[in-house]
Amino acid sequence: MHILLTNDDGYQAKGIQSLYSHLKSLGHKVTMVAPKSERSAQSHAMTFYQPVQVEQISHDIYAVSGTPADCVAIGISRVLKDNCPDIIVSGINHGFNVGVDVNYSGTVGAATEAALMGHKALAVSMDNVTPSVELLEENFKNTAKLVGKILANIQNMDWPKQQVLNVNVPLNYKSIAVAQCGGESLYVPHIEEFSSQPRKELKVYLIGGIARYEPKDLSQDVSLVESGYATLSFIAARQSSTESNKNLEKILGFISNG
Repeated sequence: MHILLTNDDGYQAKGIQSLYSHLKSLGHKVTMVAPKSERSAQSHAMTFYQPVQVEQISHDIYAVSGTPADCVAIGISRVLKDNCPDIIVSGINHGFNVGVDVNYSGTVGAATEAALMGHKALAVSMDNVTPSVELLEENFKNTAKLVGKILANIQNMDWPKQQVLNVNVPLNYKSIAVAQCGGESLYVPHIEEFSSQPRKELKVYLIGGIARYEPKDLSQDVSLVESGYATLSFIAARQSSTESNKNLEKILGFISNG
């Protein structure tokens, strides 16, 4: 199988390097097209109308100055235009991408771009909160092995068009579950203000969250990963209209006549 491998942590990150090595050891052809540096929380951002540099690091590794979605678009359309990949794998991300957080994830955004381009796409993320480097290294290996098993079995399932298979792996996971990627959030939102600014009219804030919610709904990927399960979820790659369009009909006449 020919795999296009990308991420949002950069081509030198431990997660993507672990996955690259393991997939090659299984006999897969792997081409890595990944950001040159950290590009986390980029969602599906793309670099329109600005130059994007692609540097060939080795025979099958390319470093891109743009976003994760840029990497996939350029990887499929240019780098591999004469050697189309069978599947795009984005990860292993350093940290979970579950629940509402998939909207911000560059890892998921890269896989989403691949799905919109008509390709099978897999986003892989892993918990990186650990008391030791050794445990982190071990979980990268375990996650890479899980991805290898998934790839070995994708011929046995019906892969829906324009959907991404989102995989999240806790430390020392006890089992694997199919989960809903729903409305829960893993992290408690937090916006911190820095008050020691020299100009009183200038405010500086830091957006992020570290504290985690307690598990609540074990049908949701957020609660399952917090309970020790690795999760598999298909998520939609494209935005679409909803049943709420019917509500607009009530005001259509007023708008048209106004």
